[in-house]
Amino acid sequence: MNRSKNEMKLIVPKGSDNAPRKQLVIDFTVAILKQQLEIITDYAAESIIWYQLQENKKVEGLCSVLASVQDETNTIECLEIYQVLTHGKFASINGVISLGPNTIIDFCDVYTFSNAARSGKVKEIKSYRQQSVK
Repeated sequence: MNRSKNEMKLIVPKGSDNAPRKQLVIDFTVAILKQQLEIITDYAAESIIWYQLQENKKVEGLCSVLASVQDETNTIECLEIYQVLTHGKFASINGVISLGPNTIIDFCDVYTFSNAARSGKVKEIKSYRQQSVK
């Protein structure tokens, strides 16, 4: 099955909508995977730093993050989120990204926001990825 990024199936745990910051983390994760640049721009600080640890890569600044997202060519069939945890200005999200029937990526992203208020912007992301073939 060939899906576009906009047709990605999303599975989220029950209760994820009980805190605004949890929903923001879900929305931001989806925006990165679906290349929704406007949402990323709304939620990210200009000075955002994105550590992509598997690739040993550090992406600095909003413009660089947007360019990095646009460079991604994987077609994602499904994003299943296992947990979203938030506390103050910190959050994490983990789950699995399915690229096809035989390829999955286990992921965990750890977020730091500019402050603990609802208006806080994403200041830093540390992305952990483990790709496996079934």
